[in-house]
Amino acid sequence: MKRAVAPFLLFSAVRVALAANCACGYIDSNNRVWREAIVSNFTQPQGALAAVNDNWIISSETIVQSGQNQKNIEYVTGNVFQYNDALGIRASAYTGGAGVKSGEIFTERSNILYGTFRMRAVVPTVPGVVFGFFTYINEVQEQDIEFLSSDEDYYQHVYYTNQPGQLNGDVDWDAHKDVVVPGADFTAFGEHRIDWLPSASEYYYQGSKTATITKNVPNTPSELVLNVWSNGDPNFSRGPPTADAIATVQWVQLYFNSTAVSESAFNSACAAAGHVPQCRV
Repeated sequence: MKRAVAPFLLFSAVRVALAANCACGYIDSNNRVWREAIVSNFTQPQGALAAVNDNWIISSETIVQSGQNQKNIEYVTGNVFQYNDALGIRASAYTGGAGVKSGEIFTERSNILYGTFRMRAVVPTVPGVVFGFFTYINEVQEQDIEFLSSDEDYYQHVYYTNQPGQLNGDVDWDAHKDVVVPGADFTAFGEHRIDWLPSASEYYYQGSKTATITKNVPNTPSELVLNVWSNGDPNFSRGPPTADAIATVQWVQLYFNSTAVSESAFNSACAAAGHVPQCRV
């Protein structure tokens, strides 16, 4: 889903990237090493919004829709909130008017380039919304995990797309995967993950790979986005919702490289720290 891009923000590479005892980076289960991290614990004692404010921006914009009978997507700050000891992101019950009030957060940083991105979340159960977790900088540099609450099997059905996901007006099955995960229950907390590599986007649920897409892999520095929205499109989001539809997120963990920290700067910081062991993630 198209959204506005945050202005580039300047960061201290050492402060953000090479935290504490992880000056030599983060090594994942595939033995890939990432230089930087953003770890947002929305169940922390200080509250979910304090974690949001550390590294994220809450959207407040309207995305005008042009489809017949479609509603605008109205991102409002009040639809990102403390919910059940975690973070709630909501699309509000539609009560009439031009738009559906929706919720979205995106990273302050738009210079992320490759990484492993995880969230532990519960999907909305009210029909008529989309819950998205994705990297984005423009409509052809985007990789999506999306859940459609109007699907009959929404609790185990997930859509993975490297945009554009269509070719000549039809679904491009090389860039889009429509996956049902047998035995899954997305209405219970579980980990959803994108590994963004130069040659592929790998998608995971609960640590098991569910899809790999090698077409339309983004190669441009981007931000990370979570949102819940509806526009009443009968072929996708459906709805709009007749009751509040809420995704609940306990945490987001991003381990990545960026254009802010070069390989040489990273290696120098690791050497200065005494080549401490990489942090296992």
